Amino acid sequence: MRYAGDARVWSRAVVAALDACGVGETATRRAITRLVQEGWLRTESVGRWTALVLEPRLVALLTAWTHRLERAVLETPWHGEWQQLLLRGPAHDRALVAEQLAFEGFGRLAPGGWIAADAGGVGALKELLREQGLAARATWLVSRADDDGALVARAWDLAAVRAAHEEFVDRFDGLRAASDEEAFVLRTRLVHAWRGTFERDPRLPGALLPPGWPGLVSTKLFVDMWRALRVPADRRWRELARDPSSAG
Repeated sequence: MRYAGDARVWSRAVVAALDACGVGETATRRAITRLVQEGWLRTESVGRWTALVLEPRLVALLTAWTHRLERAVLETPWHGEWQQLLLRGPAHDRALVAEQLAFEGFGRLAPGGWIAADAGGVGALKELLREQGLAARATWLVSRADDDGALVARAWDLAAVRAAHEEFVDRFDGLRAASDEEAFVLRTRLVHAWRGTFERDPRLPGALLPPGWPGLVSTKLFVDMWRALRVPADRRWRELARDPSSAG
């Protein structure tokens, strides 16, 4: 599976889409320029129009986000085994890796040591370590704990994760879209907010979560809203992204 989006999009479609979300044209074009300079995008001139092409590294990143989002709405399988990473080397070499570890649901137990209940991100993390030249410093283990609850308390701040889920529900519960434009904007904001929520959530299996966990409510809310908004939001995006040379 790859990132479920277009690898090529018109610059003016991006400007119009973000304008609908309240981001001005100057800020959007500045962001596009920065992404081009950083090697995430490249531009192609087509007549008097400009197309933005996603570079392979951006497609790979978005694909990883898509996989993580898919796992975020499913119950994490649990057989009592923890995924564990031990990483040797200077701390400054691990900054990018530590960020991705948190994104994939790993909690930090000690300097250079992380655990996760969800094994779904291990493959992507091994590839990242290889790309960063750190694979030889990494040791992967599968282990069991005498007290899983104590381990969870050491590795994650579940109170902060709970607050993130509750904030998501408070923000989006009951919202509806009355037009394709509103559906597009609401879905954009919904997905952006959900990414910010699930990237803080280690997606622990239900057996390891406290009673009344709000992640169950926020996950259902996200899935239900996304499904309700998909058709009108996609319809609006197709209008924005149509070939400008065909416009009357």
